[in-house]
Amino acid sequence: MCSLNWFKEKFFFNKKLFMSIIKKSFIFFLKKKYGKLKNYKIFFNYKNGEIEIWRDLKIVSDEIIKNFNKQIEISKAIKIKKNLKIGDSLKEKIEYQQLGKKFLFSLKKDLLYKFKKFERKNQFQILKKKIGEILYAKVDYIMNDNIFFKNNENENNKMILLKEEQIPNEKFKKGNSFFLLIKKVKFIKNKIYLLLSRKDKNFLKKLLELEIPEISNGLIIIKKIVRIAGERSKIAIKSKNKTIDPIGTCVGLKGSKLKNIIKEINNEIIDIINYSSNIELYLTRSISPAKVAMIKIDRKKKLAFISVNSEEIKKAIGNKKTNLRLASKLTGYKIYILNIKKKNYNE
Repeated sequence: MCSLNWFKEKFFFNKKLFMSIIKKSFIFFLKKKYGKLKNYKIFFNYKNGEIEIWRDLKIVSDEIIKNFNKQIEISKAIKIKKNLKIGDSLKEKIEYQQLGKKFLFSLKKDLLYKFKKFERKNQFQILKKKIGEILYAKVDYIMNDNIFFKNNENENNKMILLKEEQIPNEKFKKGNSFFLLIKKVKFIKNKIYLLLSRKDKNFLKKLLELEIPEISNGLIIIKKIVRIAGERSKIAIKSKNKTIDPIGTCVGLKGSKLKNIIKEINNEIIDIINYSSNIELYLTRSISPAKVAMIKIDRKKKLAFISVNSEEIKKAIGNKKTNLRLASKLTGYKIYILNIKKKNYNE
């Protein structure tokens, strides 16, 4: 009578869910039109996409009919089926035309709304699984220092890079494209919001995986990343294969592999070091690019006293103590930098 195929073609659902949505809407509008449905039976055929509505009518004499929804005149009944008499019941199939255009329009409008709502919720669940992944998108517009992006995959979703997730001093222009990390996905009033980041350390991790095949295929493992976005990052790596030089492989010839990444993150300095379970060696490497003259550590208190020559102090500490802070985060040790000649220290 009334086909479900239009909805089946437009939306993808599992059978139970599809039928549940259809039934609820259909019964709601039938009740609105006919009142109580005690004498109705509704059949849904998912395979051929048909809905059939039948109702039981009590046969009464032509003169005393009161409710056309529950009763039928004997004169009409015998035309449908012979040998019927007053007091019998007759099953009547309600044809498409009997429902009326208003009924069908309201039903279709309601189903479209419900299916679209479900479709959005389903898309939300799919996008939630993509948290932590990277995407490529174009600047759509800028509002209150927040950047709104668009791409073909998320035409109906809001993609937002909030000010606090931007790399400091980074410039954005409408039409420019950027890599972005999906940090959060929210569903508010039937709309999906992708909250993006370029500041997160996992953004840098994804860029490394994208640019360096040995990292993406697992030959080189990233043990830890610490980052002050826009200033400096330190990355501890380890090779699974002894024949592979992890730093040389990641940096590439004349820094070729890192160039694209550094450009993408607004010329942020990247220090790549070899991870070591030997804490003295690991601490020595962590303070790179400074050269270490001597090191003493307190394993219980997790303290490290690193002595360097006078000309290495600035390198060891870094601008705004950036290098020192990142080395501490990378190793988990509080580091003190000592001038080997004067024996005083900075922390």
